[in-house]
Amino acid sequence: MATMFSQFMKAPSRIVAVAQVTLTQLVRMRLFLSLAVIAVGLMALQFLPYQENLGVEYQGIGQLQLLQDVGLGCMRMVGMIFCVAAAALLIPRDSEDRILYTILCKPVPRFDYLAGKMLGVMAALGIMLVVMDGMLSALLAVREMGMAEEMRAALTEHGYTAQEVAPYLEQLARAGNSAALQEGILVMYMGFGVLTSFTLLISCFTSGTIVSMIIAFGAYFIGMFQGQLFAGISSASGQLGTSGGMLWAQRVLGLLVPDFSVFSLTDAAASGQQIGCGLVAGLLLVAAAYVLLHLLVATWIFSSKEF
Repeated sequence: MATMFSQFMKAPSRIVAVAQVTLTQLVRMRLFLSLAVIAVGLMALQFLPYQENLGVEYQGIGQLQLLQDVGLGCMRMVGMIFCVAAAALLIPRDSEDRILYTILCKPVPRFDYLAGKMLGVMAALGIMLVVMDGMLSALLAVREMGMAEEMRAALTEHGYTAQEVAPYLEQLARAGNSAALQEGILVMYMGFGVLTSFTLLISCFTSGTIVSMIIAFGAYFIGMFQGQLFAGISSASGQLGTSGGMLWAQRVLGLLVPDFSVFSLTDAAASGQQIGCGLVAGLLLVAAAYVLLHLLVATWIFSSKEF
């Protein structure tokens, strides 16, 4: 019993050690080069053609919302590709480089190894998201200050008083609300954690990296549109509601393929709506449950392999 407790207490240090090795691997694989692409893309957002038919009162608000929509969309696309590619490559790369055998010949449980791999991927992804978030937030802040002055001058020229201008300036500030943006990115990061653990699970029983990536990407898009899929099936069958069988099928699919749509709150964030601490905490519990389930199943599959 004392030995088991001692091994359990040492698990965090083992997981962190594997995560550090994984982060070093990802840096050497030069996956961070995607940051340069995103940097150029975010800089190019300043030159997007904006709608000019919204009226002087809402033109600036529309521009900021478009900036957030495109910026968050770029972050989602790059984050999805990064965590799937990294998680699918790590175990085969460790096997080829003999790192896997070096680690597993030591007293490192397979769960700790897989958890460390996931933590390393999430650390690298977190660094990328922080940099991209900082760039997008800085761009929004600069654009908001310039648009506020332009809106004040334009509305004054159209005969608005200072009291009448104030509500529009408040709406402009909400459109560039950094707090709502951070909540949306945090929830997005939780979804990437679920996708990373799911990809690690897939890579434990597939025969190749490409196959793992195809299955992971397919599961991601299925998970994003589960609701629309079953609604379309019900509509095609002529049913007004969701039948009992369809509900059970949806629940089974939800167990096999995570419902990634629950982590897609970027529209609310882009419009300046506060997601709320309660909803963020609930999604954190959902993400943690998915990650733990994936790691436990992956450990069971991984333990049956000979290394």
